Amino acid sequence: MSLASCDVHGKTGDSFVIVINSGLVQSAYLEVDHQPLVSLAIDTTERQITVSSLPTGTSYVRLDINWAPGDGDATIDVAAGAPATVVAANPKHTLDAGNTPGYVELFGVQC
Repeated sequence: MSLASCDVHGKTGDSFVIVINSGLVQSAYLEVDHQPLVSLAIDTTERQITVSSLPTGTSYVRLDINWAPGDGDATIDVAAGAPATVVAANPKHTLDAGNTPGYVELFGVQC
């Protein structure tokens, strides 16, 4: 995977919030090769997940999502207030409704 295919990219070490607009996140984990899973904080709307430090290179956020009947695909975005170096893909990517877990691909660049 690479910068060209990722859902969110930014500067290594930056903190940010991933936002989805459909489904409800029950649990979220940061997955980095050869490192233990890291549990991530989910806000009370169950649609915002905090990544406290973007790893270098490719990593993933695993989202265990509860999809209600009629839910559409979830758009992957970054909450306002994130550092300017952290951005969602343009156009924004989506998670397919009904699929769980969903994976958000991250890519961190050292600057």
